[in-house]
Amino acid sequence: MRFYETINKYARCPRNLKDAMTRANRFFAKSLMILLLICFAAGCGADRFFLQKKDLSALSDKAARLEQKAELEAERSKRLLAQYEKQQQMLAASMEQSLLSFRVLEEQIQQAHADLSRKLETLQPPEPEPANRKYPEASGTDKLLIGRIERVRLTPPEHVFRARIDTGATTSSLDARDIETFERDGSPWVRFHLKDAEEDSLYEIEKPVVRHARILQASDMEAERRPVVKLQCQIGRIKIIEEFTLEGRAHMDYKVLIGRNILQDLMVVDVAQKYIAPLPKPDDNGKAAQ
Repeated sequence: MRFYETINKYARCPRNLKDAMTRANRFFAKSLMILLLICFAAGCGADRFFLQKKDLSALSDKAARLEQKAELEAERSKRLLAQYEKQQQMLAASMEQSLLSFRVLEEQIQQAHADLSRKLETLQPPEPEPANRKYPEASGTDKLLIGRIERVRLTPPEHVFRARIDTGATTSSLDARDIETFERDGSPWVRFHLKDAEEDSLYEIEKPVVRHARILQASDMEAERRPVVKLQCQIGRIKIIEEFTLEGRAHMDYKVLIGRNILQDLMVVDVAQKYIAPLPKPDDNGKAAQ
């Protein structure tokens, strides 16, 4: 009796019947889906949906290999870190050593600068002498008194050079550069350059060769032949034409050396002084005043 009443109720209300049919269709669709899945599982085999023991063993082995690989990578990272720390320590030690070397080099440069300053002070030209000063002469004699360093005028090139006075040298010598020998009118000549230590100018000179001097150095087994020329030399009030040996004196502080061939019978050397025999000024004709 209630069933019919329910049918009549739904018949009177089409909307409720439609909802009921929709729910029923959904239920049947879900049931059909579950049935199909069960049939598929039964047809394909349960081992398709569940992990087997061998699969779990393979996964365990793979996990173990991954763990071992991670341990190896960690060990490698530790070694690399240790090497990096060691290299960092070595770099710090090297930088400290370099800094110490720079400090030592700086001290050496400062010392060299101080030595050069003192040397330049010794090379400063003397103060101009009073015009009425008399030429110094050795007491009890008419010989000219000169110091260990003097200014000399060489002709040619009619230029004043600083010269070292050496009583141990037999012959005077010059710092001749670019020495070139040639013949002129059947006689041997020589062409060379003189350079003033205080200037950058080179003076070219051509002179006949008087002779060749045999010079034996301590480091050489054979004697060296060097050309000898004659030049006019003026020291103080004294002018003299004498021989000069041409040699390389680029490593020496003074490019002119005055030996005994100029000093003898004319001058006396006071090694405690220098620049004590000033040169007379040249006159209008370019010659030194007497």
